[in-house]
Amino acid sequence: MSEPFDVFPLPLGPLQANCFIVVGADAGLVIDPGDEANVVIDAFTELGFAPAAVLVTHGHFDHFGGVAPLARHYSVPVYIGAEDAGQMADGGLGAMSGFDIEPVTEAVTIEGEQTLDLPFGVTAIPTPGHSRGAYTYAMDGHLFVGDLIFYGSVGRTDLPGGDMDALLESVATLVRRFPADTAVHCGHGPDTSLGRELALNPFLSPLRHDPGHRW
Repeated sequence: MSEPFDVFPLPLGPLQANCFIVVGADAGLVIDPGDEANVVIDAFTELGFAPAAVLVTHGHFDHFGGVAPLARHYSVPVYIGAEDAGQMADGGLGAMSGFDIEPVTEAVTIEGEQTLDLPFGVTAIPTPGHSRGAYTYAMDGHLFVGDLIFYGSVGRTDLPGGDMDALLESVATLVRRFPADTAVHCGHGPDTSLGRELALNPFLSPLRHDPGHRW
């Protein structure tokens, strides 16, 4: 069992993407700081310690817009899936959406499933579909899924690298692997659980009737 921790959501920026601060007794992580790095810095100033790392679920600008100033302020590593690292380095569709995003050119890239040498026993699981290099970060009963799945819905797949079948199979992989009461922390909107989404999410209807269903 890893060190106990708490999870605090911070909806940041004009798109209100959820940044998550994960904190234990004397350690912390930041997941998907999409904007307003000053808000995250203020939170850790109150806590009295610096985060150990920044984790990014995927390379879209609303999930990493605050990464560069945070990494610079704290001199901590930034983790992202290898296939999305290029998006983070070139602004992640920010410019075409009218946002001036500071690129992140130095990151620790993840390939395949990995256990990261960080507090709270972080397992990085590839979950492509919303983007090619999207990852879910699993930590002792909690899944940080980015824009893979939402409360009652799933992530969009009409952006470059999106694939609906891959996305639904990624969700199915998590449903088969983790208990129903596993908390799911979504990139936008409220938290949910795997059991709630399997029971009620219309996109997962085939999986309800056939647990072995493949997209």
